[in-house]
Formats: sequence, structure tokens, C-alpha cells
Amino acid sequence: MIIVFMGLVVLGLVALQNHVYNRLWDKGLSLDIRFSSKEAFEGDPLSLHEELSNNKFLPLPWVFVKFSVSRNLIFESDQYKNSSDAHYQSDLFSIMMYQSIRRKMSFVCSRRGYYRLRNITMACSNLLYNRRFNKSLDNFSELTVFPKLIDGDDDINLIYKNLDATILSNSLINPDPFEFRGIREYQPTDPMRDINFRASAVAQQLMVNIHAPTSAKRLEIVLNLEYNRPYPDFELYEQAIRLTATMAEKYVNEGVKLGLHTNGKDIATGRNITVKAGEGTSHMYNVFQALARIDLNFNLKHMSLYLDNLLDNGESPVYLVISPYCEQDFLDAIEGMRQRGLSVFVIVPVQKDVDDDISIVETGHMRIWEAL
Repeated sequence: MIIVFMGLVVLGLVALQNHVYNRLWDKGLSLDIRFSSKEAFEGDPLSLHEELSNNKFLPLPWVFVKFSVSRNLIFESDQYKNSSDAHYQSDLFSIMMYQSIRRKMSFVCSRRGYYRLRNITMACSNLLYNRRFNKSLDNFSELTVFPKLIDGDDDINLIYKNLDATILSNSLINPDPFEFRGIREYQPTDPMRDINFRASAVAQQLMVNIHAPTSAKRLEIVLNLEYNRPYPDFELYEQAIRLTATMAEKYVNEGVKLGLHTNGKDIATGRNITVKAGEGTSHMYNVFQALARIDLNFNLKHMSLYLDNLLDNGESPVYLVISPYCEQDFLDAIEGMRQRGLSVFVIVPVQKDVDDDISIVETGHMRIWEAL
């Protein structure tokens, strides 16, 4: 009789435990996973911070946390570097009442991109480990890895020299409305906004302000990511993106007004990427962010269609076209730009000993760059 009674008591306690854990296991239980930085460059070391907090009286002897993240973030603890396209992390915690546990995992940003944690789940078992409770979690921590900037070598420096000359020769000479130089008599070709009415009243004839000229430099980078063969080497396209970032950084730092257009698509929105012309540090950040978010796996539009529609809208920028793709439609589009009076400079990244049969010839406005 006593044995039966004790058995009923044990069963009752087990049932009570199951009921309590079922009701309360995730009450006051929070998980915070975040990257140590929101932005980085290719090759930078970062860390992932994980914090589990249990703000209730109920201890949790077994808490399992699982999530996945892109394989492009290489963790020190990863023993299976080629097993899949994702890194899968599984952590076990034993957390008491009103306790927090923090962990840090180091990794290296091996490739540019836009990364978020995926498939985050948290599971818990009761004291006897005979019941398991699961929960999926949302996480809004994100990491943007910018393209690595290319170190200057003889080839890059030669491209700089040629492009600098193109930009300088194409600079506009515009009157600067903030730089006053003097007053002269009105001419029929002068705009009405330049009339100085006070000086006109004194001289009894129309007089206009004279403004000092200023040099305006503008560069529009066009990044063409069309495939140059059915199964391209994507590292060549990554190099083209790195070259674009390097060019953007150089000329924004030199005060050139810079814009970006590419047929590459945003990995998050699936839309074509365009950054309107601007200048300054914040604008350079926008360009880097746009380049980081390019996904090369989308179907891309032909860039020749975009180039065919470019016209001189009065601002006369220099168009820097970076394109591993150089088929005849592309070359015809470049020639069409030149015939319409547009200033264009083309860089064709190629693979050494692979693209030896490339059909273009280097000219004053077109350069082949051995990227790999």
C-alpha cells in the first residue's frame, strides 16, 4: 500500500513538474544575439555576442540554442568548413533562477555581403529530461560587410592617371553664385537673376554681378555585372565590385561628386541598385552599403540598354564603366556613348591566362585590368 502511495506521489510530482515547465519555461526567458559591429570590411575579425537571461524563480537545467548564419562568416569553432553554405551553431546552457549567461564567438568576415541570423530556435527540457519545449525566435541583428579596398599597384595607378586626366579635361566651368568678383554693364545674354538693382539705380542703367568661375567635377560609375560566360568565375565579379569601391573612395575623398548605377540587385529587396550623385563621407558610406548588398545570383538586365539611353543632360559627367562583360553589344553601346558626345572611360577586369582571347583593344578610353 505504501509503495502504491509513493508511486502515486511520484507520478503526481512528475505531472506537476511537467505542468509547471509547460506553463512557465519561457516566462522571463530572453535571448539576445548580436554582432559586435553593424559594419565591417572583408577580412575584418568580429565577434557574435550571445546572452541568455532567466528572470524567474524556475531553474532551467537544459536550454538548447540553435541558429544558422552564412558560411562567409568563418567562426573559429567551425570544424566543417565545406559541409554546406551555412554555419550551424548549437549551444547548451544550464541556467538557474534570476541568472544571465554571456558568451562570445569570434569569426572573420571572409566576403562582402549583408548578413542576418536565421532559423533561431530555443528549446528547454524539464528536470527529468522527459519533456522538451521549443520556441522560434525573431532576431533583427544584421551585419553589412563592405568590399575590400584594392591596394594601389602599377596597373591601378595607371588607371588613376588616365581617369584623372579624363575628369580634369571634362570639368565644367560654372559661375559660382557665392564668389562675388565685381559689377559690369548688363548684356542681353545675362540672366535676370544676376541684375544688381541697387547698382543699376546709381548708374542709371542695368548692371549685373560678376561671379568667379569654379570647376565642377562629376563621376558616374556604371558597374556591369552581366555574366561573361555561362558559368563565370564569381571571384572576378567580386574583384570588379572591389575595384568600384576603391574608385569611389578615392574620388569622393578628392571632392568629386559621384554617383553609382549597376544592374546588380539588392539581396534584400531584389531591386536594381542606384545611388544618386553626391559627395562627402556619408555619401561614400551609402555607396559602400549598396555594393555590399549586391547579390550576383539574380538574373541581370543587359547594361547595353541602359548605356544606349544615356544623354547629356547639361551636367556632362564622366562615365566610368567597369565591366567583366565585353561582348559586341556592350562595345557598340560604349561607341554610341562616345558618338553622342559623352565622356566615358571603361575598365574591363579579366582573369590572367583565361581571357587572352578577349576581343577588345586598349585605347585612351578603355583599359584591360588583370584582376586575378
